[in-house]
Amino acid sequence: MNRRAWVELIVLAALWGAVYPLIEVALRDLSPTVVVLGRVLFACILLVPLAIRRNALPDLWRRPRAIIETVLVQSTVPLLLLTYGQRYVPAGIAGILIGAQPLFVAMLAYRYAPDERPQGWRGAVGIAVGFVGLTLLFGVDLRGGRLALLGGALVLVAALCYAAGAIMIHRRHATAPPLGVATSAMLVTSAAMITPATLTLPDQLPGAGVLASMVFLGVVCTGMTLVLFYTLIARTGPARAALAFYLSPAFAVVFGVVFLREQLTLTAVVGLGAIVAGCLLAAQRTGPSPA
Repeated sequence: MNRRAWVELIVLAALWGAVYPLIEVALRDLSPTVVVLGRVLFACILLVPLAIRRNALPDLWRRPRAIIETVLVQSTVPLLLLTYGQRYVPAGIAGILIGAQPLFVAMLAYRYAPDERPQGWRGAVGIAVGFVGLTLLFGVDLRGGRLALLGGALVLVAALCYAAGAIMIHRRHATAPPLGVATSAMLVTSAAMITPATLTLPDQLPGAGVLASMVFLGVVCTGMTLVLFYTLIARTGPARAALAFYLSPAFAVVFGVVFLREQLTLTAVVGLGAIVAGCLLAAQRTGPSPA
């Protein structure tokens, strides 16, 4: 990759890592359902005009049930689970747990996506190493009682949903424009969240910091990152663009320590390293990737 691509990759990883501290700030004055609705609505402001301009939606919505089912699993449910979970776990830990998504993709691929199955002993070792990292986090860093364990479990189930959604996209919408899928996810989630969010609106206007975090979370860390991610895929290929996903948990940890004064523990560092190493091993292929 050239220098520009590396810069874009690091920026993308940093923006994805910033999601978790921003959610934590937004939760100070807003309910989880309002945070999710605000995030996806702000993302729609950016994505919908682009999708319309590029005609990325009509083909997808010829099968409305298929795309609605897919984006509910890939977007709506995990966004809710992640946001509820972050009420009880630090931003850095949430970022690390979501970083386990490729492990779940690898496991689900054994049954639902044979062409994406982990290869040989490296794949099996990768899954095992990744789950050692998860065990460390749950056994040591999430010792804050039942609520901490509940929050960690919710975030981990969100990672599982992201993985299941990725498999569904691979099987059902492999030829669909990625921008259309992303925009559809934001639109469906917005529609699903309107009623529950309306029921939990705050009694007074949130503070300026919370409002700013919501705008940045939606427009930049959700909408712009999706555009940047798909741009990187077009320029460098999906494998290299996916490196941003492996880097983002480290940024989540750093941002949590620097801006939210979260404690950086040895087990968090070791767990992060084990999960990233496990994901990379599980993602290796012995032959060329399918087109």
